[in-house]
Amino acid sequence: MNLTKYLLLAILAVGSTSVFAEGGAERSKQFWQAFREDQARLYGDKQQAVAERERKADEKARELAKD
Repeated sequence: MNLTKYLLLAILAVGSTSVFAEGGAERSKQFWQAFREDQARLYGDKQQAVAERERKADEKARELAKD
């Protein structure tokens, strides 16, 4: 192959990569934000987890009291 064909292939390869990269930064930020929130929910403050369990127990007790 001559130099022109190599140059054309390089231009096409560089031009096609921009199609796949569109919105990649935003998706990456969204993923890491969701990951951090999930980890905080799972392994976060123990007091918050206890309060959430108590709230759920209160809701169940109210629901049973209605019946």
